[in-house]
Amino acid sequence: MIKGFKEKKMSELILAITGGALIAGSGAVFAHGNHDHGKKYGHEYAHKHHKHDKDDVPSYTLQGDCAFLPADRATEFHGNPMTSELNLGMAGNQWVVFKEAMQAFNVWIGAGDGTEPDFRDNTITPENPKKWNLADLNLDANRYFIELIPPGQIRNQIKSGCMLLGNDEDRNFLPGNFQVDFDVFASTNYNLMQDLANNGFIDEAVPYIKNRLDLMVINGNPLGIGTDNYTGNADFDVQFDIIMDMLSGDIVASNLDHINEGIHNAANNYMGAAHDYVRSRDDGSLITMQYTLADGTVVNDSMTASDWIQMALANVAVPQDGSPGKDRLVSGDAGENHTSHDLVDRGCVVAGDMTYDPAPTYRFCEFATLNKGNTHESRVHHVETPGGLERDDPNTPEEEGAPGNGFAYVDVGFVWITELAYQLNNGNLNVTGMSGQDIANLGIPRPTDDASGVVNRDITYSLALLATSENQERGRQFINFLRSPEGQAAYTAGGFTGLTATELDNGRCFTRPVDGASTATVRTGPGSCDDWLKNGSF
Repeated sequence: MIKGFKEKKMSELILAITGGALIAGSGAVFAHGNHDHGKKYGHEYAHKHHKHDKDDVPSYTLQGDCAFLPADRATEFHGNPMTSELNLGMAGNQWVVFKEAMQAFNVWIGAGDGTEPDFRDNTITPENPKKWNLADLNLDANRYFIELIPPGQIRNQIKSGCMLLGNDEDRNFLPGNFQVDFDVFASTNYNLMQDLANNGFIDEAVPYIKNRLDLMVINGNPLGIGTDNYTGNADFDVQFDIIMDMLSGDIVASNLDHINEGIHNAANNYMGAAHDYVRSRDDGSLITMQYTLADGTVVNDSMTASDWIQMALANVAVPQDGSPGKDRLVSGDAGENHTSHDLVDRGCVVAGDMTYDPAPTYRFCEFATLNKGNTHESRVHHVETPGGLERDDPNTPEEEGAPGNGFAYVDVGFVWITELAYQLNNGNLNVTGMSGQDIANLGIPRPTDDASGVVNRDITYSLALLATSENQERGRQFINFLRSPEGQAAYTAGGFTGLTATELDNGRCFTRPVDGASTATVRTGPGSCDDWLKNGSF
């Protein structure tokens, strides 16, 4: 553990570690005028975090192992933390709107005309006769550093103070790494916010946008995932068929990284809710079909929907050889102190079933698919799932230049509807979702008789200003922008769902941590949280 690490910017320390490997160019200066956006909107994030002086003791202690990301999954690192005036750690799926969002932010703070930052291919062509150079990298467009990777990885990076990027081969004796003083962190769930609060990094998290799930498949859905007609009740049949397909040995699922990808919480919640829905509406009718279990056993039988699901879940009650669930345990990378990925040990049983007589009543969850031998567990799902769907055959060797080259073959995978919308809007009509390719109607179908609305419910994203922030004013401006009408418009144009005024007043307040634990309470609007970080009393 390292205390008092804030006496130097982390980005300065990396120069000492790597011998100045990072380029430090002349940073751009904001010309943000006299705009007072702290008062412009009624739902502003009115934080004034304490900016630590050199002799102050920080509210947090850097701890744990560095975050790690394979080098070929680092496409979502933007800008230079050495020259940036705003460092953003944003849940990766927001890459689909971030160019437009940052352009709108520049206009909002009065610092640009909305044309920056922009993308330019680093390939020499008649239209682009030169590659990037140092002058290019110091344009005003690069006043920001943005990471758009799984929020769990960013959480780990914040807590440890470091990110290892690739360099996992034996010949690379000193792993490449970099360190960032993040100003703002965004997450797809409050669990990660709670973890940061427990360690003194935040004291408040505010909501700003919503999203929901889809299952991405090849256009035309040739395997018929979620489409079979068993009972004539479409609401029931869709949910039942999705469960059975995700558990089938004939289907290669792209399962989410259950440690670091924030979307995994939404997917796990959907799985349980879909199973609960099917169980509650199973009228005992027999369903006759041929089905391949995860271990390859072919079953021809007639039984109820609930019995079919129990049989399929029992087949993955313990991790199969070659499954991500087993590989993580063997490698010691199970995460969250897991010593078992058995369904019972992971709580994937129906609530109240404690007798297990004659056997547990299993409940569909993410570990059921993680325990399948043919499952691929992603590290950056919005890159790997569409890439894996491009592969024609799991048994065909990769060929240079072939579609899907470099990605594991998959048949289906969870994505946010915004990620599917991005693929479709950018001309990739090779993929589709459970509701087709209509941008206005994406998502796993919600049952019309689900009065509680828990099957594929909207997921609310949240933001927090960090104790590591070196530019708290700009960080607060960015948080306020994303919650403003202009920020909401930038996101809803990409398929996200905006928040109402009442929803914007929600969030979480976190108490000062004691022995590594902070208590969360519901935020009820600006000023409702005890802003203990500003007191600098740690």
